[in-house]
Amino acid sequence: MHLTIRITPRHLALGHNVMSKPKQAIRQQATLPTLSGSLAGVLLDFLNAEGIPAHTCRARLAHWKPDGRIAAMEWVICLHLIQQEAPRPALGLAIARHFQLEHAGLLAYSALSCDYIGELFNQFDRLHRLMWQGFDVTVSQSDDCITLAWSTRTVTDERTEDPVRLAYETGIAGIVQIFRILCGDTHSPCAVTLIGRQPHDLSAYEAFFRCPVTFNRDQASLTFPIATRNLPISAKRTILKQLVERQAEAQLLAIDATDTFMAAFRSALGRAISGGRPAIEQVAKQLAISRITLQRRLAARNTGFQEALDKTRFEMARMYMEDPQLSLADIALLLAFSEQSAFCRAFRRWSGETPQHYRKARIQQTVTLAANSFHSR
Repeated sequence: MHLTIRITPRHLALGHNVMSKPKQAIRQQATLPTLSGSLAGVLLDFLNAEGIPAHTCRARLAHWKPDGRIAAMEWVICLHLIQQEAPRPALGLAIARHFQLEHAGLLAYSALSCDYIGELFNQFDRLHRLMWQGFDVTVSQSDDCITLAWSTRTVTDERTEDPVRLAYETGIAGIVQIFRILCGDTHSPCAVTLIGRQPHDLSAYEAFFRCPVTFNRDQASLTFPIATRNLPISAKRTILKQLVERQAEAQLLAIDATDTFMAAFRSALGRAISGGRPAIEQVAKQLAISRITLQRRLAARNTGFQEALDKTRFEMARMYMEDPQLSLADIALLLAFSEQSAFCRAFRRWSGETPQHYRKARIQQTVTLAANSFHSR
């Protein structure tokens, strides 16, 4: 599947149609490509740092929710509004310099659960949906390099080519910025391709990416040296690590310190869930034992693999639902469910209630406790 962003010059006209109706503009259909609403943060940080009023753009960004999704066209439109109010060459690169981990949303959470970039690359074809739902993203590897590619059809309308090109430019540059935050500012890709016409001056692009940059391609891509896979993720001391810590806490709740095998088993099970492959074969491989041996040892402890998987997922789900910024779709993905509906069915089986009802009850309980605490003073 290739992505086509259908955007017309009418969409880009200030003060008309979709431009004057931000609430309607962000209503999305399941079949349309969407982006993480957390991306609003990078645009606002750029506008504030540059002192750009951009009132129309800010009005649209106000409707983006960090735990929600926005139509890909919204991203294009907001960047176009900024370009019209504060035009400059290589605008996407200037915006990308303001990317922080929190702007990557759950993709950053997942990255912080990895020790090396190679682990993130291995999961990227699954985890990219956290930021780019509905986009065709591929990961390919050769003997000397690894490439992340975002496919798109060529934009033929000259009036909309620049806004779409700017959207990809900002996104690709943002990924490089996040990569440098994770691994250190000295690391860079070895090749970059971007869609759209080549600018007259490439110096800003080569200075930012620190490698050759090619335009007029049918895909945007980042290519890294194969040795990049071994780079450690050094950005561990960040507030976003809290989610990973909650995940570890959820696993530890079930660990019996007197049973070293069960401690190792649940640790391996937690890693398999985080990696998106919570299968018995995967866990047995981590423990360096056969599937039959694993089943026999679990049976000797009056449990089974599916029971242990359900218990661990349930504990992790309850922890995740304490965070109001995580949607049920996000939690389903973090727990390695194929879709939100599968997670909802499982949660109801575990708890006897829907995750929506559970979360609502928890919120009400928190409000009640806070009110009681206030009145008891």
